[in-house]
Amino acid sequence: MKRVLEVNVDDMGFGGVYSLVRNVILAKGPEVALDIACIEPFEQRAHIEELKQYGCEVHYVGYVGNKIKKQFVVIRTLRDLLKAGDYDAVHIHGDVAYKLLVYSVASRLAGVKTIILHSHASGTDGSHRGLKEALHKASRRFLKWTGTDFVSCSDLASDWMFPNVRRNKITVIHNGVDLDRFRFDPAARAAMREEWDLEDSFVLGHVGRFEYQKNHEYLVKVFAEVKQQVPSAKLFLVGEGSLQEDVRQQVRALGLEKDVIFAGLSNEVPKLLSGFDVFLLPSHFEGLPIVGVEAQAAGLPVVFADTITKEAKLTEEVTYLPIEEQDLPAGAKAVSAAADLSRQDPYESLKAQHFSLDDTVAEFLALYQ
Repeated sequence: MKRVLEVNVDDMGFGGVYSLVRNVILAKGPEVALDIACIEPFEQRAHIEELKQYGCEVHYVGYVGNKIKKQFVVIRTLRDLLKAGDYDAVHIHGDVAYKLLVYSVASRLAGVKTIILHSHASGTDGSHRGLKEALHKASRRFLKWTGTDFVSCSDLASDWMFPNVRRNKITVIHNGVDLDRFRFDPAARAAMREEWDLEDSFVLGHVGRFEYQKNHEYLVKVFAEVKQQVPSAKLFLVGEGSLQEDVRQQVRALGLEKDVIFAGLSNEVPKLLSGFDVFLLPSHFEGLPIVGVEAQAAGLPVVFADTITKEAKLTEEVTYLPIEEQDLPAGAKAVSAAADLSRQDPYESLKAQHFSLDDTVAEFLALYQ
C-alpha cells in the first residue's frame, strides 16, 4: 500500500482544495492511504472524525506566532512527521510558490522521493497582496528543483506557479465533482425556494469565501443594477470570511437588506444550486473554480469574470464578462438575460469532458504510482 501525505489542506470555509481532497479520500480504494498535514488548524472536529472513518489521519504542523519563525517551525515539524510516517509521496497544495517552496524543502530534508507540487490558483488573496506576489515570483523559480512532479488545475494555474517548468512536465487534473450529487433536482429546488421564501423570486446565487479573491463588492454592485431591471431579483450568498461585515455594510448602504440573503456555510450546496436561477462568479482570479463546475453540473446559467480561465467553460450557458466599474451595465444585462434561459442537463457532456469525480480520483491515484 502506498502512503501519501496531503499537505496544506484544511477545512477553513470548506474551501475548494479541502473539498477536492476530501472527495478523493472518500472515493478512493484501499490501494493508497492518504493522510493530511494542515498548516492551519481545522475549524470543525466533525470533519476530522469523518476523515478518520476513511483511514485518514489529520496532523497539525502549523505554528501560531511570528510569521518568519513559523516557516522554520513548519519545516521542522513537517520533516519529522514525514520521517515518522514513512510516506512514499507527499502531495503539496498551494496558491503561492513560497508556501510550496517551504513545504517541499521540508520534504527534501525528510528524504521523500516523490514530491508533488499542485497549483490551485492564479493570483494572491488576503492582505498585503503586493508583498505576497513579490514573494511568490521570487520563490517559484526554485520549485523546479524542490519538486519531482508538477500538477495544476488549469493552464492559467500552470503559468502562475511553474513558468520555468516545461508544459509537457505539468499534469493538468480537472477539478471534477460528483455529477450525480449536483445534478438538477426539481424537488430540491421546490424545497429550497419554499424554505427561504423565494418561490416567486429570480435568484442570483454565489458560493464562496468573503475574501478579496471572490470580489463580493462587484457582485453586490451588479445585483443592485439587476434589481432595477428585475424587481423580483434576490441575491443568495453562501459562505463566510473576513470581509463579510464589509459586504453587509455595502448592502445596507444600497438599501438592499431585504433582497440579499447571507446564508453562511452550508452542507447543502447541491440543493441550493438547484434552487438558484443563475450563478455568478466575478472573482479577481481563480485556478479552475470547483464551485463553477458544480454550478454547471446543476444546469445553471453561469456568469464568470473574464479573469477566470476559459477552461472553466463546460457548457453553452456560460458567459464571460469584464469586472471593471464601467462594465456594470453589461454585467447586469447578461445576468438579467439569464432569466429567460431554460435549465439544461449537462451530465453526459461533463462526463465526456472528464469532469466527473471518478476521473479526478483516478488521476490523483495515478500520481502516486
